[in-house]
Amino acid sequence: MEPTAAKTAPAQPKTARQQQADDTRQRLIDAAGKLFAERGYSEASVALIGEEAGASRGLVNHHFGSKENLLWAVVEDYEMRWEHEVVVPAIAGKRGLAALRAIIDAHRRIAHKNPEGTRLLYRLMAEALDPRKGLADRFAGLHQRWRELGKRWWDEAVEDGDIDPSIDQDANASLIIGAIRGITFDWLIAPGSFDLDAAYEQQWEMLVRWLAPGS
Repeated sequence: MEPTAAKTAPAQPKTARQQQADDTRQRLIDAAGKLFAERGYSEASVALIGEEAGASRGLVNHHFGSKENLLWAVVEDYEMRWEHEVVVPAIAGKRGLAALRAIIDAHRRIAHKNPEGTRLLYRLMAEALDPRKGLADRFAGLHQRWRELGKRWWDEAVEDGDIDPSIDQDANASLIIGAIRGITFDWLIAPGSFDLDAAYEQQWEMLVRWLAPGS
């Protein structure tokens, strides 16, 4: 006799109190992200975050326990939105170079769509260089996650004959990431000084020529 599959209980609707708590938590995350982008992590105090969110300072500690935990709630919220709203649709059904191109295009589009969110990540990455702030290890983990995902696409492109198998993937991952970050950083520093889309396109053309077998 076949075992009977366990039935999953339907999700219970949230109470008004739970919904209010979730809304307050999201307002604090949004307020913290705005202030971290404008002032940096160190200069955005818990009191200012509470004021920006229209909540008391005590609610920050109630919902997150500490400012550092709130920081990572901000980063995780941004990453989740970026991944589910931009990356997943962009790479659906793609592999190899097509997937790599899609993720680079997604990075460009999010810079246009949400420059404040992009500025936030650059702010925090800069502060991660200060060992006293304890941000480096968490950012290194996020960085490694995306390097590993990129390696899958790289291996597919090698299999498809689009990338020379003798090229060092790990070294070139740093080159690609650095180029994308550098272009976007220049654009954030001096918006309007150059065409971001054209710069990304030129970078992609150079990359494809460099990676191609026999280049």
